[in-house]
Amino acid sequence: MTRHLTNALAGLYALTAVGMLRCALLSHGRGDVPHTLFFAGAAVLLATAIGHHAYHRDELRAALARLERAARPPDARTPAEDAAVAVAMAWCCDAWFLTAGTDHDRATCTRKDQTT
Repeated sequence: MTRHLTNALAGLYALTAVGMLRCALLSHGRGDVPHTLFFAGAAVLLATAIGHHAYHRDELRAALARLERAARPPDARTPAEDAAVAVAMAWCCDAWFLTAGTDHDRATCTRKDQTT
């Protein structure tokens, strides 16, 4: 629901900016420089508001994703995550699942030279 309202707000900003540009063009055609500058400035401010609005929407989505990630239990790893850890450790330790999530130094690994 909120996403629809924020998209509608951005659409209203855009429509108002187009209306302000139309007013600026009409004022310019009549030679009224102060009103032309006012309407053009208002259109630029509304266009900036659209960008600002999009930035905040993206920040909110990122914060919600971080909260969701933090709420997950820490031991709920997926097979894809286990595979990524295995590739990162280059299979030098045949008990890689015991050290997942900790620092792993290939220089001090006691199993790297064994082929089991």
